[in-house]
This record gives sequence, C-alpha cells and structure tokens, in this order.
Amino acid sequence: MDKYSKKYMEEHCIDVFFKCGKFPIHVLTAGSLLPDALNDIVRNRTLQQITEAFSSNGPGAPTISVNKQYVQLLLGKWDSYIEYGNQKNHPGHSDFLQRPDEEKITSRFRFYAGQGFYSYDCSEVYTDGTAEYRLMAWPDTLSSKTTLDLPEFSPAGFGAANPPDRFVM
Repeated sequence: MDKYSKKYMEEHCIDVFFKCGKFPIHVLTAGSLLPDALNDIVRNRTLQQITEAFSSNGPGAPTISVNKQYVQLLLGKWDSYIEYGNQKNHPGHSDFLQRPDEEKITSRFRFYAGQGFYSYDCSEVYTDGTAEYRLMAWPDTLSSKTTLDLPEFSPAGFGAANPPDRFVM
C-alpha cells in the first residue's frame, strides 16, 4: 500500500472516503494528516475516480442540504482577511481577489453529497496535524446508492445514530 508522505499531506487537499456505521463520509483534508487507516493513495484516488465517473445529479439523485451557517462563517473569515490585508498597507490587495460565493465554496461538497456522501470540510488544522472537520453538505436521506467498498473508520466524536456537524481526526 502506497501512503501519502507527511509533507504531501501538509501541502495538499486530499479527498478521503470512508464509512462510519451506515454513513458514507467524504472529507477534504486541507493540509491535515490522515490516520494510518485512511492513508492509502491508490484506494483514495480510485474511490474518487469511481465516484466522479458515475455521478448522478439528474433524476433520482438525492436532494441535499448545505450548512449555510458554516458557509457564512467562512465568508466572514474571508472578509476579515481582506480587511486585515488592506490595513497592513497592501494597496489594491483586494482588487484582484474576487469574493467567493456560496455556490463556489460548496460546489465540491454538494457534488459528493449528491452522490450520497456526508461531505466535510477541514475547518482547522492543529499543531499535531489532526484537524477539525465541519459538515458542509449532506444528502437529505440516507441513500442505498453508495455501494462503494469504503473502509470502515470511526473518528473521535462520531456517533452511530447521526453524523455530527463536526469531528476531529
């Protein structure tokens, strides 16, 4: 099994897929370190390719929900960053940076939620390489459509009854 190096994990966003109980999970790592049980380059890339190749956003695709509060938090952080940059004597700093919108921020997560995954964004990476993940988008009903052979994994704070709105991994 080929594993991502620590340096690669710290420098790249990696799409990772697993199942916790009956829930198919997608996370976008954003520079966090993967636990050994999920650190498999071939498996992660294969699951991503299969999911993207068999996308079904047409009739029969699950309806999805988006965590609008989290999106607003991200937009607020973006606004603060731009304001801070302009205060630090970077004239025109925000002129070339277009403010993202909800559509742009959530598109990748909505795609995976449309495939039946509970899709999480890395919201914070801690100094030890672990990260907090926040639920970004999810199918409104649990779909039997996701028949991929996903590895079983249970992150800390993940309940069996419902996927949490955040967890640490």
